[in-house]
Amino acid sequence: MRKWGLLMLVFFLAACTARSQGTGGKAPVSPATPPTPVLQPTELPDLVLPSEMKIDRDRTLIVKTPTYVGGLLVARGRVTVDSLVKFFERQMLARGWEEMGRIQYKNMLLAFKRPNGSCFIYISETSFGNVEVKIWASETLGAPPQGPSPTGY
Repeated sequence: MRKWGLLMLVFFLAACTARSQGTGGKAPVSPATPPTPVLQPTELPDLVLPSEMKIDRDRTLIVKTPTYVGGLLVARGRVTVDSLVKFFERQMLARGWEEMGRIQYKNMLLAFKRPNGSCFIYISETSFGNVEVKIWASETLGAPPQGPSPTGY
């Protein structure tokens, strides 16, 4: 009887040791994922999008020459119109653009300019809580033009 008690004690201790080795160790630490960038660059100079917006390549057309860049950029994302308006107000001002005006009804049109370019941003709500932005930008590259243009604009 004493042998059985000793044998049971050995099995009990062996089971406890095996259990503590299986769960007592620390779980492997996975490497931290890099933070998601907040801003997304575009092919248009000094124009960025929030990282939540995805550029629609099928509806975007950008023209680049050695002295000019411009075109239409279309993007969609799950953001609100108000947050996107605030985003462009801050980002455009920080990149040297001056707001010339805005038209707001159901959708929003923002107009910006700087000495060598102009930019119009149209923000609208689409289906399923998505927001679409269309950006028309035109900018000459290099030094800004001096004095009035020959066309008067």
